[in-house]
Amino acid sequence: MKLANSQRGFTLIEMTVSLGLFTIIMFIATSAFLSIVNTDRKARSVRIASDNLNITLEDMSRRIKTGSGYDCGAIGAPTDCASGLSSLTFDDQDGNQVTYSWDNINFSILRNGVPITSPEIVITGLKFVVSGSAPAPDARQPMVAIVIDGSLGSGTTESGFKIQTTVTQREYDNQ
Repeated sequence: MKLANSQRGFTLIEMTVSLGLFTIIMFIATSAFLSIVNTDRKARSVRIASDNLNITLEDMSRRIKTGSGYDCGAIGAPTDCASGLSSLTFDDQDGNQVTYSWDNINFSILRNGVPITSPEIVITGLKFVVSGSAPAPDARQPMVAIVIDGSLGSGTTESGFKIQTTVTQREYDNQ
């Protein structure tokens, strides 16, 4: 009677090779998954910073649109400035004085001395160009152009931007 090799299975070498291949494949898959998670976190932070910048710019535009007496020269009286300065003072619709300025130390936009942009946003420049605000008998509608330079995010996900918008004064109807 011939003893047949009835016990079939894997040899130790086959098990070692398959375990090694499995480990390499799992390492590559885990690395790819962690890379995707990290990229998603960075993209989410850039999106949140971008949303914050949009809200800031929208709030500035709304307040400027319904305000009056624009002064970018900080002399306390409505003045035009064609060259553009980094601060704007005006009276809002409730008669309160509002000043927007650039904080060149913390690289943020300030409203009455309080930062209104998130720390993820680095503002490298802010200019206000005002026309039609000078107390002269002109028929021009007061207009403010806002130019913002900066970057969102940090490191490899840093995205530079330059935003410009123009806001014209809308007389607030008190009736």
